[in-house]
Amino acid sequence: MWRTAVFWLWLVLITSVVLIFGPRADDLAASSSRNNVFDATLSAALQKALEEAAREQGADSLSASLYISDQCFWAGATGFTEQDPQVPVDPDMLYGFGSITKTFVAALVFQLVEEKRLKLEDSLVRWLERIPNVDSSITVRQLLDHTSGLGDYLKSDRLYSAIVTEPDRVWSPYELVRYIPPPDNPPGKGTRYSNTNYLLLGMIIEAVSDNSVDQELNSRITGPLGLTNTSLPKSDFELHHWANDRVPTNSLYSAIWAAGAVASTPDDIAKWAHRLFSGGFLKSASLEQILVFRDKKIGRGSVPMGMGVWNFSNGEMVAWGHGGKLDPFLARMLYLPDHKLSIAYASSGGGGQGIPGKHLLRAYLANKPDKISMCFEPPN
Repeated sequence: MWRTAVFWLWLVLITSVVLIFGPRADDLAASSSRNNVFDATLSAALQKALEEAAREQGADSLSASLYISDQCFWAGATGFTEQDPQVPVDPDMLYGFGSITKTFVAALVFQLVEEKRLKLEDSLVRWLERIPNVDSSITVRQLLDHTSGLGDYLKSDRLYSAIVTEPDRVWSPYELVRYIPPPDNPPGKGTRYSNTNYLLLGMIIEAVSDNSVDQELNSRITGPLGLTNTSLPKSDFELHHWANDRVPTNSLYSAIWAAGAVASTPDDIAKWAHRLFSGGFLKSASLEQILVFRDKKIGRGSVPMGMGVWNFSNGEMVAWGHGGKLDPFLARMLYLPDHKLSIAYASSGGGGQGIPGKHLLRAYLANKPDKISMCFEPPN
């Protein structure tokens, strides 16, 4: 039982609130930020909001970015690295973004669909060999929107034990599918979030493209969009670049892979949210399908989910994106179409995944200058 409890805290990639660790008094003493066009008043308000959010979270560090265009953005950080409490974090340090990985994987799938190399109604039998506990009639669409009924391989105690005891091991997807449990329900008859769906989508991407997922990610997304700090690492981590170097291991990141292994900075993730949701990256028909939301079960609650994206809208504001958790990292990516604004942030330690977003958005709306309109004008 204890292994199951620890496993849920450490590996499951969800957006629930985790245990709150007490903040160190000196954690928030170091702060850094940079901006382009955002005026001094707005930038100072955002930095203050970031520091308040970190205190409320009980986070060791917190990094965030707001992005409107290449002419208008802001990035800030507060707190210290886990590896050295004397070294302040900066906006270029890496965090694990957990299930935000799924937005990249879904985009890759839709690009292959647009190229007519793959169909949403293709069944698994079209691309993958028979896998125990997996119904081969499950479609690509059902994997994308979590209606496959598949159990979650990341809940396996055996897999957790192997990850802990063999930290240098690099897993292949074909080893990981052995840990897929019996299904929760038949395909199309349930709406439960499962990381297994995106493990299989990663395998399908490789089968269709004859490339690795990280190669496809680089050639289709991170390279063309200039997301130089974003990768899908499996091994050979440059740990001095991380805000917390105690988490990344070959075994852990290769095991979560296409379900949640993206390493990045809030700068890159905010830019990615803007490119994905503002139009132009995918065809409008693809984006429309991605943004069809239905309530899906996740843990004990439910979240409106589309295909690789979540709906964070409320009665006052429309917001799309995704959340990520890979303990001790918590992350969230948001795009607000009415404001043409994207927000991304990641913390190390602490809890309350939605807290930074509320603080940052409140500060932005209260201090946004009139001249912000210039952010939407093409440069001279």
